[in-house]
Amino acid sequence: MRKFISLVLIVLMSLAMVYAQNSGDSKSPEAGNAYNDGLDQARKGNFDAAIPLFEKAIKADEHFAQAYYMLGLSQKRVNKNTSAINSFKKAIEIDKKFENSYIALGNLQTDLEDFDPAINTFNAVLSFNDKSSKAYYGVGNIFFKQRNYEKAIEVLKKSVQYSPDYDLAWNILGLSQDKANQLTDAAASFEGAINATSNRNRQGNYYFRLGNVLLRLKKYKSAEDAYLNALKFSKTQSVVGGSNFGLGEVYKFLGQTQKAIEYYKKASKERSWRASADYEIDLLQNPDKYVN
Repeated sequence: MRKFISLVLIVLMSLAMVYAQNSGDSKSPEAGNAYNDGLDQARKGNFDAAIPLFEKAIKADEHFAQAYYMLGLSQKRVNKNTSAINSFKKAIEIDKKFENSYIALGNLQTDLEDFDPAINTFNAVLSFNDKSSKAYYGVGNIFFKQRNYEKAIEVLKKSVQYSPDYDLAWNILGLSQDKANQLTDAAASFEGAINATSNRNRQGNYYFRLGNVLLRLKKYKSAEDAYLNALKFSKTQSVVGGSNFGLGEVYKFLGQTQKAIEYYKKASKERSWRASADYEIDLLQNPDKYVN
């Protein structure tokens, strides 16, 4: 998860550099130099060092919205959340249609479980960009967290409609459909997530969720393929354990007892799956113990 967050920040910083170069956001050479120095530090992960540089840029040009935005991202990374919120709001105050700053603010409010203000922030984006897939994702993600799965599905469908390559939206859509017992739709959404990213670890995690849905649909061969792909791609230990457990379930239902035990034993090596896997192994090896 930390690697993914870092990747997102790198992408945001790259966009920030392009924005700064192309928009003429600041006409002050001093502000521009300090801003670029701050970007260099942020790219290296030196957020404590980046913060005073962005502050220097703002001091040189108090209307430098992009500097406030990058200051907020850096403050968020060192858990200065109140300061980050204020920085994002200042960027928005300067540029009323600064979509990235709205999205960053909404995401932080969501992380802090301040859901109503977060929804208002995302809706503010939709008021001037009604095709913002990130804003729809933000709202849908909140509905998912609130277990309002029907509303989450409705909103997240718009997110993937406007950005078919948005794997995070496909993933939460699939999870929402799974919770709503819309299993066929959930399988299609997890396949959408897999196809929308080239990140192998995330693909592996999505294959695991696809396997779970296919198992419930009793499509055992397809579930087997999904779990094997999850093991091939994912480096997340809980997903590896869960995929081994899922394969144990597949082979149990197919009547392949020894193969089921083999994979349950692999699942048992992962702590979060140990109790469930050990129970299934004992059930298969000592069935008489469980006869009423």
